[in-house]
Amino acid sequence: MRTRIKGRYVVAFDGTHRLLPDAEVVYEHDRVVFVGRSYDGQVDRTIDASDCLISPGFINLHAVTNVDLQVFRIDVDSPGFPKSKAWVEGGDREALNERETEASVQFSIAALLKGGATTFCAITTMAPKRWEDPPYESEMIAEIAGQMGARAYVAHQVRAILSYWDGAERHRSANEARGLRALEYAAAFAKRIHGTYDDRIRGYIFPYTLDASTPAMLQAAKQAADALGTHMRTHFAQSLDEVNDIRARYGQTPVDYLESLGVLARNLVLTHALYIAGNGPYPDPEDRDLRRLAHYGVTVCHCPGVYLRRGIALNSFARYRRAGVNMALGTDTFPQDIIIEMKWASLAAKFVEQTRLAGTAADAYYAATLGGAQALGRSDIGRLSPGAKADIVTVELDQLHIGPIVDPIKTLVYHATSRDIRHVIIDGRTIVENGRLVGVDEDALLAAAQVPYDRLREQFARWDRGRRPARVLFPPALPTI
Repeated sequence: MRTRIKGRYVVAFDGTHRLLPDAEVVYEHDRVVFVGRSYDGQVDRTIDASDCLISPGFINLHAVTNVDLQVFRIDVDSPGFPKSKAWVEGGDREALNERETEASVQFSIAALLKGGATTFCAITTMAPKRWEDPPYESEMIAEIAGQMGARAYVAHQVRAILSYWDGAERHRSANEARGLRALEYAAAFAKRIHGTYDDRIRGYIFPYTLDASTPAMLQAAKQAADALGTHMRTHFAQSLDEVNDIRARYGQTPVDYLESLGVLARNLVLTHALYIAGNGPYPDPEDRDLRRLAHYGVTVCHCPGVYLRRGIALNSFARYRRAGVNMALGTDTFPQDIIIEMKWASLAAKFVEQTRLAGTAADAYYAATLGGAQALGRSDIGRLSPGAKADIVTVELDQLHIGPIVDPIKTLVYHATSRDIRHVIIDGRTIVENGRLVGVDEDALLAAAQVPYDRLREQFARWDRGRRPARVLFPPALPTI
């Protein structure tokens, strides 16, 4: 079927993004066949988006696909979710069972699709887990994403070092052999799912954090990613403790450490990268860190919202871009709203650099589209041009709460949210129509997802070394009667 979408504005691609007023996009099957003012060929149907911006689908490069535990920490002075030594060295029982996990996965992927993510890279919280994801969870994410029509990259997450608390002291339990065995499974899983569901589902390799990996694990992960032709990622320089730990263990800064291991490359994604480039415990007046990341073509995935809630901002999104680092965006928390992340990335850069010229709307929009595509090594997504994938989002800008449109991209970034998305189309299939998921009972998904959240809230209270109840660990915003 050949479909035409007529829009008030279209973001077309001819080597870079261009804005076309009163234009249209035509796609057939899974590919765009025309982007321009007026298509004179025959079409089978027309979608009226005459009050909308027609955009390439957004790429959420770091998206929670199970339970987002960071929402528990909003307005809470907490070190995280500490575990006891007994739990770390105990059995393999997970905090959630398969049914509860499935409910959280269905809910999270639905939220991502409604949030405009036509491509996302799936992550899961590791706080309630030990060495790796339970295998059923990784399989479940790939299957549900495929069935719901998503374009997703899915990994089986692994680590070789666990932290635990013994009294008031923090300790580490290391098991490199177990971590490497888990990585072998992760590589086999990524290979098995790669290209499934009409090539909408692909695998990637994910040693979970830099300080929970060993040199051998990081090198093996890079080799596995290279062999599969996909990317590798890790949480990187996301805390001062992590940076200090790497320097104490290996006598190197985090960027020096990865360079010495030979893993800095175009297919490496580093999530967060907050405490480098002089924004941490060591000076870097010439931005040597950033220049090396740019030299190797490494992508930094910026997830501003989850850190802004803690009073922490990257220094800065605009500065990393000026250094030539490829920047992409992820949510890493709820809401799964990549439009809001664009806004936060832009505003935080302006605040940190104290100038209205930093972190422009265009910079944020590029990160959510072309930056993510570059990170994944793809030239067929994140853009609207003939031959590209028919991954399309329409955003209704002609609304009272948004206001008059001076510039549609600035209006999108600074005024809109995912609630203004009317259509989400992936591979030529309409997933969201008139703001609702097609064929999905959204209320039922939300109700089912509440169960694992309530269960995890109580589970963390049982793990707490201070034996504090959940209402004390995670206090409400207002006194509850």
